[in-house]
Amino acid sequence: MLVALAAVFVLMSGAFGAILRRREGRWRADLLSDCAGRLAASRLGRDRAGFATLRGRYAGTAVDVRLVPDTLVHRRLPQLWLQVTLRTPLSTGCVLDVLRRPAGAEFYAPDHLPNCYAVPEAWPPDTLVRGTAGADSLHARLAPVLAPILADPRVKEVLFTPDGLRLTLQASQGTRGTYLLLRGSRFPIERVPPELFDGILDAARRLLLVLSETDPETRHARAA
Repeated sequence: MLVALAAVFVLMSGAFGAILRRREGRWRADLLSDCAGRLAASRLGRDRAGFATLRGRYAGTAVDVRLVPDTLVHRRLPQLWLQVTLRTPLSTGCVLDVLRRPAGAEFYAPDHLPNCYAVPEAWPPDTLVRGTAGADSLHARLAPVLAPILADPRVKEVLFTPDGLRLTLQASQGTRGTYLLLRGSRFPIERVPPELFDGILDAARRLLLVLSETDPETRHARAA
């Protein structure tokens, strides 16, 4: 009798586990479904972990969207980051990385960039600015438009490279109970709100507008 009950328990546990895995898979795959309509020629997909990906075009620019669960930072609740990359050539000739609240363990930490730049007074004081040689001019040009973007506490990183720009924002934070009891990462979000995605796209549009303007130093050199 006990053996039969144990067998039934094992079968029920396995079936319940399979249901939970399917539910988790559907949740991960649907996270960006409400954002797809914001892009032209949008295509939803999945990464290796089953999290939704999104590709399309915004104002003629290629856009890649991905979700990154982050559990690396000790003594911090797990984070679900939304990364939006706009792939368009930028005439910067350098790399500039602006990171909020650096902990030193982020998977995207800009430690490899050689130069560290001063934080403008209008920016949050917990900002780290690093870049390659020549990024000081880019830093100065972008400082005014970046100030209101960085004022949003959900913003984690803004990265500029010759190939485009990337913005990283907090999509959700793990629940405290699950993390403390099981060290698991459960996020209380059904889907990424399209309003959040709209805000990222608008911020990217403003940054690209500044970058499309001729650098003052370049204008001066041409005039000479």
